[in-house]
Amino acid sequence: MIALPARAQKTVHRAAPPASVASAAANCNLGAATADLDIGRVRAQVYNMGGLFWRGGGAIYEAPYDARNATAEPNALFAAGLWVSGEVDGAPRFAGSTYGNWEFWPGPLDATGETTASRCASFDKIWRVSVRDLAAYGRSGITAQTNPDLLSWPIAQGAPYFVDTNGNDRRDASEPRIALGPGDAGYSLTLGGGAVLDLAAGERPDLVGDQAAWWVMNDNGNLHNWSGSQPLGIEVQVLAYGFTTPDVAVSTATVYEYTILNRGTNTIIDSRVSLWSDPDIGNFGDDYVGSDAARGMGFAYNADEDDEGAGGYGAFTPAIGIDLLSSAAGTIAFTNNGGVTGDPSVEDDRRVAAWLAQQSLWKDGEPITRGGDGYNPGSSDVTTWAFDGDPLGFEFWTEEQPVVGEPQREAGDRRIVVNAPALTLAPGESRQVDVAILFAAGARARTRLASVSRLRDISDAVQAAYDADGTRGIRDASVTYGAAPARPDRPTLVSPANGTDFETTQPASVTFEWTAVPGAAAYVLDFGNGTEYTVAAPATSLTLDAATQLPQGEAQTRWGVRAVNWGGESRTSFPFTYTYNIYNPSVLLLSNGSPAFVEVVGPGGADPCGPDAGSTFGCSEVGGNAIFSSFNGTGDYIGTAVGAGPEVSLADFAPNDYEIRFTAAGSYAYYPFTTGVAIWVPFEVWDIGVTAPGAINDPLDDVQMIPNLFPDSGVECTFDYQDPTVFGIGETTQRIYAYYPVGDYATWAAAIAPVIAADPSQCPTDPATAAASNEIDFSRGRPLQRFKLEQAGAEISGLTGTVIRFYTTDPTPLVAPSLARAEALRVATHPNPVTTTATVPYTLAEAGPVRLRVVDVLGREVAVLADGLQAAGDHSATLDATGLAAGVYVLVLDADGQRTSQSITVVR
Repeated sequence: MIALPARAQKTVHRAAPPASVASAAANCNLGAATADLDIGRVRAQVYNMGGLFWRGGGAIYEAPYDARNATAEPNALFAAGLWVSGEVDGAPRFAGSTYGNWEFWPGPLDATGETTASRCASFDKIWRVSVRDLAAYGRSGITAQTNPDLLSWPIAQGAPYFVDTNGNDRRDASEPRIALGPGDAGYSLTLGGGAVLDLAAGERPDLVGDQAAWWVMNDNGNLHNWSGSQPLGIEVQVLAYGFTTPDVAVSTATVYEYTILNRGTNTIIDSRVSLWSDPDIGNFGDDYVGSDAARGMGFAYNADEDDEGAGGYGAFTPAIGIDLLSSAAGTIAFTNNGGVTGDPSVEDDRRVAAWLAQQSLWKDGEPITRGGDGYNPGSSDVTTWAFDGDPLGFEFWTEEQPVVGEPQREAGDRRIVVNAPALTLAPGESRQVDVAILFAAGARARTRLASVSRLRDISDAVQAAYDADGTRGIRDASVTYGAAPARPDRPTLVSPANGTDFETTQPASVTFEWTAVPGAAAYVLDFGNGTEYTVAAPATSLTLDAATQLPQGEAQTRWGVRAVNWGGESRTSFPFTYTYNIYNPSVLLLSNGSPAFVEVVGPGGADPCGPDAGSTFGCSEVGGNAIFSSFNGTGDYIGTAVGAGPEVSLADFAPNDYEIRFTAAGSYAYYPFTTGVAIWVPFEVWDIGVTAPGAINDPLDDVQMIPNLFPDSGVECTFDYQDPTVFGIGETTQRIYAYYPVGDYATWAAAIAPVIAADPSQCPTDPATAAASNEIDFSRGRPLQRFKLEQAGAEISGLTGTVIRFYTTDPTPLVAPSLARAEALRVATHPNPVTTTATVPYTLAEAGPVRLRVVDVLGREVAVLADGLQAAGDHSATLDATGLAAGVYVLVLDADGQRTSQSITVVR
C-alpha cells in the first residue's frame, strides 16, 4: 500500500439524479472493476463505468511515479471521463458524468442495442496484460504464475490481438490488428464463449504500449441518472496503455483508444465524443488551463511558481495535456463557481448543458468568445477553443492575459473538456477516438511556463509518431526540447517620474512607462501589494484608471516593473514612488477583483496561509486565505452568497471591517424574515473597527453583533449544512445576516437566552421572541447579508476556531509596501508548524530600525525576536517556541517603514 501524504482534501458532492429519467432495458449494477496502469513513470487507475482516476476516495493519476517509493508523488489529474452525445429523432441524447451517477455499465450490447443484468455482471472486469507477461510465457509457457488476464484476453468480444509472425511480442507494421465484431466467426456476447486467444499459434494481445488494460461497456445498462437522457444505444471498447521506454516523456504518458459502436437501431446524427477532465496539478486551488488548437490539446498548468501544500509539487511545477491525437474540434473550460460558465449542475438540464459543452457552447447556447472567462454575449470574437492564446508570450487570450491591460485571472480549481469532431453513426457503424494524456516537467529553466513549452514539444513528438504509424508508433517517439530563452535584464522606469505628487492635479488616469528589454515576452507592472498587471511586449507602457485600477489608501505608492519570458523573469526595476491617496469607501478587493473575504484562522487553529494550506490566494496580499467562491485553507468549506451578499452591503459600512468567529461559546441568532425563531449558533459576528489588511485586530474597539438567519430549506432550529448547494460540492448553511444591537450584545443575550432555554426544542418562535427582538437595531442596516458556507469537508462542529474576516477599504493612508519579494517576512517552511525552534529569515532593503515580535491571536505580544537598528541585507532570527502554548501566533515585522506579518502554528 502506498502511503498518500496529508493534504487539504478536495471533497466532491455526488449530485442527486434529475427529477425524471428515461427507462432502461436492463437493471445493471455499476461496474466495480479497477486496474492500474503502472509500468512506466505514471500510475493511472482506470474503471469500467466511464470515469477515470477517481470514483470516490483518493484520486490516482500519480506522475511522475516510482514504484520503489513508499510515499506517493502528487496527482496531476483528479478525475476524467468519457462524454458521448448525438441527436436521435431530432433530440440530443447523452452518456457521461463528472463525479457520480456514471452512465456506462459493463459488457457489450446485442444487435438491437440491448443487454441484461446478468451479462453486465459477467463483464464486470478489466483485463490487464504487460510485455513482461508475454516474455514470461515465451520463456516458460503456461505455468501457475501465468497472468490469467493473458489467458482469457477476450478476443471473442472485440479485444484487439494479432498474429506475431516474428516472435517479438509486439505488433509490427506487417502484422495487422484483429478485432472481432458481430458477424465475424468467433464473436460472442457470452464471456468465455466464442474464439479464444491461441498463444501457441502465435496470437498475442495488441498491447500497443508496454502494459495495456481493456474493457467493454455500454450506455443502456440502466437509467442515465446524471443527465436524465435516453440511452444512445452505444457500446464502448477501451484499450488503455502506458509505456516504459528510454524517453522519459513517453514513459510518463498514457493513451486511451475509445471505440464507440452504434449497436442500436437509430442513426446517431452528429455523434460527439469528448474527454471531460478535472486537472489538479497537485494543489487543486492554483491552476490555469489553456488550449492549443494547432496541436488539438487542452492543458493545465500552475498559475505561479510554487505549487504549495502537502499535496502540491512545490517548486516542481508541471503541466498536463489532454491531446486528441485522432483530431480535435475544440475545448471548453469550466470553473467550480456555478452559473452559466460553471460545471453542469443539478439545477441545469445536464443532458443539454453537456451536449452544448461538446460544441464549445455555454449552457445558454452562447458561443465561447475571447476575453475574460469566455462568456461575452454580443461579442463577435468567436472561438471553439477556450483560452487559445499563447501563455508563453503572455498573450491575449489566456488566463495570463484574459483582458488586455487587466490582471491575471484568479487561479483555482478548473475543468476542461476536449472535443472530437462530430460524426454521424448509422446502426452498426463505429468511430475511434485516441486520447493521449501527456505530462511535462523538469525543464532546465524550472519555470511553470517552461513546463508548458516542454508539453508542446512532447505533443509534437507523439503526434508525429502517431501520424506516421498510428498508436503503434507512439512507443518509439523521441522528444526534442527547445532551449529556454535567457532571462531578460530588468527594465528602467521612465514615468511618472520618481516622487511625482498627483494630489493637486488628481488625474483620472495614470500612464506608467518603462524601457524595452531585449528578450522580454512581457512586462509585469508591480505595485508590491499583490496588484500586478501584465503587458505583452513590445508594449512598454500601461494606462490605469485612477479610481478603479490604482492601489488605494496608500500615502505613497511604490511601483516597479519586471521583464519576463518563459525562461524566467528579471529582478524588479529600481522602484519609483508617487503620491495619490485615493479613497473609495467600498469592499476591499484582491488583485483578481474578488472581495477580500478571508480566513485568518482555520478550523482548530490551523494556519490558513501555512505550508499545509491547500490554497493560499489572498495570503500575500492581506494575510488571509480568500474564501469567497474559493476553498478555505483546509478545503473544508467555500464562502458564498445567495443574491447580493456582503460584497454589496459592506460598502455602506466602510472603513469598518467584520469577522465571523466559530467558537465554543457561540451566540444567539434570530430569524427576522420568517417565523421569528431564535436559536443558539456556533459562531459570533463582530465589528472589529478599522483594521489594516494583514494586521492583528485590536480587540478594544470590537463590537459584538447579532446574527440573523434565513433558511433556503425551511429548516430553522439548527444551524447546519442543510440548505441547497450553490457550487454542486455539498449542502450549504442558512444565510447569515448581521445587525447591530440597540444597546449591546449582552443585553440581547440576557433577553433571549432564558426564552430559548424555556422552549422544549430550544427553538422558540414569535410571539415568545418578540420582546427580545426589540434589542436588534434593524434601522442601522446590515453590513453582512446573505452570506453562507458550502460544505466541502468537515461538519459545522469541525469549524471551531475558524475566523473569517471581511475587509473594507481604509481611508488612512498606509505606508507603501516594498516591491522586492525578499523584503516580505519569510518564515522557514520547515518547521512550520513549530514544535521547539524555528528560523525566521528576513531582508531589509534599507538600513534602519527593526522590530520583530510574536503576538497571539488577541494581539498580545508574547516574544520579541529583534529590536534595534540593523543594516540593509539578509538577516535571521531564532524563534524559541518551547515556552509558548500550542496554537496560532503571528510574527510581526516592522521595518523599512512598513509592517508585514506571517502566521505560524505551534504544536506539541
